[in-house]
Amino acid sequence: MTAAFRGKNKYGMGEYTRTTEEDEAGYWCLHNDICITPRQAKWGERSWYIDIEKGKYPNRRLLGTSPKAYGPGTIWEKVSEYQLYYYNKYGK
Repeated sequence: MTAAFRGKNKYGMGEYTRTTEEDEAGYWCLHNDICITPRQAKWGERSWYIDIEKGKYPNRRLLGTSPKAYGPGTIWEKVSEYQLYYYNKYGK
């Protein structure tokens, strides 16, 4: 067990149940080298930005970053929303 999970203060990112279409979009993004990931806004706070990168080496080409930070639970909903956007725009 790592130090991040010890003690009472746990910095969880919340829970979100994805739909079948959101799972398809996530798999499509992975297979097409589109990386959509949360990045912590500030150390110790429970808020995250979303980074969108493309290519085999994702840190090479940043397509964008979300304009605002999202809290626990909402972060996974927004990641799924961005994945669906790219899936519907380029995948279908």
